Amino acid sequence: MAIDLAALILTLRQDLAVTKDFGAPLRRRQYMAWLLTAGLKEYRALAEYGPFQAGLDASLQALWGLPELPDGDGCAPWGLQSCILLARPDVQEAFDLPRDSDAFEAWFWAHAVGEHGLWPFLTKAQKRRALGTEGPWQTALHQHAVNDLMAEPVPAVQQRPWGVNLIGYAHGQLGIGEDVRMAARALLAAGVPMCMVDFAPGKDIPQNDHSMAAHVVDGVGPYAVNVFCLTAGEHGRFFAERGMAQLEGRYNIGYWPWELGEWPAPWAQLVQLVDEVWVSTRHTRDAVAPACQAVPTPVPVHVMPMAVELGSVAGGSCAQVRKRWGLPPQARLMVFTFDLNSSIHRKNPQAAVDAFLRAFPAQEWSRDQVGLVIKVHPPKRRHPAWERLKQLATQDERLHIIEQTLPRPELLALYRACDVFVSLHRAEGFGRGIAEALQLGLHVITTGYSGNVDFCSLPEFEGMVDLVRHRLVTVKPGQYPFGDGQVWANADLAHAASCMQAFVQQCPPGRGRGRPHKTPDTGWDVFSAKEVGHRYAAHLAHIHERLRGVASALA
Repeated sequence: MAIDLAALILTLRQDLAVTKDFGAPLRRRQYMAWLLTAGLKEYRALAEYGPFQAGLDASLQALWGLPELPDGDGCAPWGLQSCILLARPDVQEAFDLPRDSDAFEAWFWAHAVGEHGLWPFLTKAQKRRALGTEGPWQTALHQHAVNDLMAEPVPAVQQRPWGVNLIGYAHGQLGIGEDVRMAARALLAAGVPMCMVDFAPGKDIPQNDHSMAAHVVDGVGPYAVNVFCLTAGEHGRFFAERGMAQLEGRYNIGYWPWELGEWPAPWAQLVQLVDEVWVSTRHTRDAVAPACQAVPTPVPVHVMPMAVELGSVAGGSCAQVRKRWGLPPQARLMVFTFDLNSSIHRKNPQAAVDAFLRAFPAQEWSRDQVGLVIKVHPPKRRHPAWERLKQLATQDERLHIIEQTLPRPELLALYRACDVFVSLHRAEGFGRGIAEALQLGLHVITTGYSGNVDFCSLPEFEGMVDLVRHRLVTVKPGQYPFGDGQVWANADLAHAASCMQAFVQQCPPGRGRGRPHKTPDTGWDVFSAKEVGHRYAAHLAHIHERLRGVASALA
């Protein structure tokens, strides 16, 4: 069973599915023609993934109804020719087919093979014919032939240096970027050899966190184990764009997040890219496990909670941070943060606002007593729900909007200057912001559903976390990718409001600040990079021993 690369790329390129309607059966020929012309320039896996090449002839024969031809005389690859012809209106205009069939075929061997990078899809006899045809691409084709002859076998995983290549958004200022940086710190703390391979997210994501830049390598990571700290969909994009160089001859682990209760159907085939899956919570494990069991060789799934360490917290004292942002010095402040470029529906900021307004009626509670701070990355495009929330904030001076991307130390300083972290999300894969708030000693009021429950319900956080009651509701169309037919949680706003009231009653405004809860000097062990790193190292050691055992058996 192999990855359906054509289906994967169509999943990645919704613009093609929508604008060109390539998902429609009647457009399959056009889509295959696009793959073998424009697609080859963008997706290296098309030219490097053996199963795609092996099945290409059969796919083209089925699409065009072509007969299967022998390879003995270097006959024309009719399927490839049909694709090029369909993708090139200029070629259609230049040749009056079928009258000019001989001229078109001559053009194909002299120009199309080299211009469109079709060398990997030719049989041996066809390659000989291409090499024997004079044209402007002969030098390049001869270099391909030399490269084929000189290609060395891909080293086995046991032949590579032991260590971990972490693949992810090494510089990305978003939660999953922090995931890969924390995984790097954990491996370093445990003494595991590692490097980072940067894979840039979309252009809307800031790329300004260079805290781990010293560990980022150019090109391909050298070690025996790959750990992909990406969504499964982005892991698929890495494979499609970067090809096989990083994957072949390595033990591949997908350290995949996911927020909803069921694994996306388009991602099911991606479990074939990995030897095992790591997830940060039981919630995600329960979602991905059925897909991992459905493949011919089941893929094991391991719950591997992530590290959450703060590093430096910039911005001066809490009083100074409040002054910088115009926040009242003595009020009890609640804070919530999210990324509008992600999903406003999943993070559900309106619920936090509604619960706050229910808990603290404006006629009874002033700006100097309570406040709600909502920090958000500036959206790249206008979002109606966010505009409505901002309009509400102009009518209530206790609602403080910070619409700015902050360096991580300044973001943590903002958290620390507040008293309560609120997250009335509908679903979380892990809940890094919640964990960071606990490390800072804030009180936490959060939905008692999904990934954050794993650590929020631990004994050490008793009294620090209020898990808000909820009910499961259907994800509405368009609210979340792959959400059709799924459910997530709506927090009980009355319960959330009572939790807010209870905190302020226990810690009334104007009685000095300081952290609501004491934390260990070195942070909570459950989030320690050292502890998480030792867990990683122990599991990786088992993998190492297993691979060495395989090598010994084959020797």
